[in-house]
Amino acid sequence: MQATRERLASEQAKRDAQAEQERAAEWARIQQEAEERQAAEDDRRDDGLVMSQHGPEEIITGSGKRRVTVKRSNPGIWHATTRGVVYVVSKEGGEDWPWLVIAPDNTRIGVCSVINDAPYAASVRDIVRDHADAVERGEVFPEWTPPAAVATPEETGQGQPAAAKWGRVAVAGLPAAVDLPKAGEAYTTPAPVRAVALDLIGSKWVAECDRHGPVSMGLNKFGDAVADVAAAYVYDNEQDAADAARTHLDAHAREDADVMTPEDIDAAQALNFSRDQWRALGWMSDGKVRETADGFTAYDISPDRADVSKKIRKNLVPRLWAAGFVKVFAVAPGVRTFGLTDEGERALRMWSQAVRIGAVTQPEKDTRHAAVKDSPYRWLSAGETWPGEQKKAQAVADAEQAANEQAAARRAAEEKAAAERAATPTADELTVLGALSAEGLDAGAAAVLSAAYIGHVVTRHRPGATSVRLDEGTGEDERRVTRTYNVNGVEKPITPEADDALSAIPANLTAATADTWHALCTSVDERYGVYWLDLAAAIEAGAAALALLDQAVPPTGPSEEGIDGPGSSRRSQAGTGRGRAVRAAVLSVLGGRIDLVSRSRDRGTS
Repeated sequence: MQATRERLASEQAKRDAQAEQERAAEWARIQQEAEERQAAEDDRRDDGLVMSQHGPEEIITGSGKRRVTVKRSNPGIWHATTRGVVYVVSKEGGEDWPWLVIAPDNTRIGVCSVINDAPYAASVRDIVRDHADAVERGEVFPEWTPPAAVATPEETGQGQPAAAKWGRVAVAGLPAAVDLPKAGEAYTTPAPVRAVALDLIGSKWVAECDRHGPVSMGLNKFGDAVADVAAAYVYDNEQDAADAARTHLDAHAREDADVMTPEDIDAAQALNFSRDQWRALGWMSDGKVRETADGFTAYDISPDRADVSKKIRKNLVPRLWAAGFVKVFAVAPGVRTFGLTDEGERALRMWSQAVRIGAVTQPEKDTRHAAVKDSPYRWLSAGETWPGEQKKAQAVADAEQAANEQAAARRAAEEKAAAERAATPTADELTVLGALSAEGLDAGAAAVLSAAYIGHVVTRHRPGATSVRLDEGTGEDERRVTRTYNVNGVEKPITPEADDALSAIPANLTAATADTWHALCTSVDERYGVYWLDLAAAIEAGAAALALLDQAVPPTGPSEEGIDGPGSSRRSQAGTGRGRAVRAAVLSVLGGRIDLVSRSRDRGTS
């Protein structure tokens, strides 16, 4: 108890120290943010944004300036916002590059001053104000270009001047021989979605995303961005919020991957599928729609529930068929199934992609497309069929029935062969049974061979079995197999045939052989006398025991007929009346090691 109290006190002290460090770090961050806000306020005063300080005369005379808010979005990007227009301040080429100010139209408009490797706010405001004022006056603001470049003809390519090509050049003020990306190319920045704590102790977390506007927006429980932080879903730990942020970022990545050209978007908008048409095309693409005399039905359409079906309106499928998106198959008399034509596959793929990226909206009513079929659709509900449809459907049904009959015949043959194999003992099983029937067999060897015999019999009747359960019987030291298990742990009772075969041979599981059985079992419950035997280990140990027993049996002399029988059996060597001592094999299976100890009449242990 004293040690436990000391351990708990030590853990509590560590948690208190960690919490104190976190509070100190959070307080330092709050102070830094307060200093930054004060510095920003001072800058606004210096810029003439406070009317009470400068007075209306200064505004009239022109000393009042446009308000520009400079804010760091992440460590590599700053945003300068004026009247709803966002300018980007970034190091486009990496850490060794200067801070470039980029206008909303992706043009570079200048390089700002830097303090402590961060953009100087006043310098950024001046550049943004100059550009915004020039745009308002309708003037052309000169785009910023790098200083004079020195490049070899090989670097500029074909002797072209360096100014005519953005390439690998040496620029004054920039690192030598660097690649200048074009304006508007993607920036290498940290992930725009992150988990944010709402309190200092980190008990409430939300997921934020920067890709939905000039300001960060929280995410609700569905992963959608919401402008009001109160509508964002609150998590009780950082990991869940980080997982939600990662899921939202994956959704952005999928949208970014679905890039469509303007021509593809126009073609998708021309399709104008309704939600019902879109879903029906998807179901028919998966072969889930069938027509019978009762109408059109989509089967197994739920991703998380079984046997969920839905009726489809009578005219929906025929109109898609008439437009050339759907093809019909006769699978049985009175039954049709549907698939998509090449045009239907292309239309479904294009519309799905446009929906994913938000390039189209789905109308509430079905769209009537231009018909490409000359004849009208023939409904089974009205008893109408196409010429030859019944014959084709009957042929398909007959072929399916023939295939089912062949499969049933193969299964019956396999079951018959399996029954014959189960009824016929294997050679290894007979060998183990013969060894168990020998006289003078040591208890340890008998235990190992009994386990091996159980393994051979059970695997013969249930090929997939890997272990069995042995329970206590009615008699003393009696054990019987009651359950079998496969590699997945599926339990089955032992078959009557296997039980009859095993009941003829004792398990030889006693207190004297318990250690031997323990080495062959995966688990043992001594309290209730339950053993779980590993069949593979038992069969392997039995094979090793048989090999050692064969080595332990000395060569026998000539038989009464003058010739030894081929491999005189262990039965004959135990039953001869020549006064020869029986050499017994004692198998001790402990720790996966098999030792053979044999005794002779005159010599000790060999």
